[in-house]
Amino acid sequence: MGFGSIGAMNATIKNNRNLLSNAKREKFKNALGSYSTNGVKPEFKLPKASPQLLKAIREKMIFENEQRQRKKNIIFAFILIALMTLLVTVLS
Repeated sequence: MGFGSIGAMNATIKNNRNLLSNAKREKFKNALGSYSTNGVKPEFKLPKASPQLLKAIREKMIFENEQRQRKKNIIFAFILIALMTLLVTVLS
């Protein structure tokens, strides 16, 4: 009967508990997205964005994604042409 998995689980829980009480890790205790000691996620006051700002960000992201995709396609085409040329020269 194997109880190795239970022992591994207990060791993991013990190690995680030790990491939480480590003084060197204190700076991560109140990091964004962390949980407080009572288990409740803290609330953050984030700035509100106007619809115009959101639209500008959306358009910028779409433009940047299109540019990135265009560059990927060009590089892929060059690699494909180079491989085809190499294949033709090897088979000739």
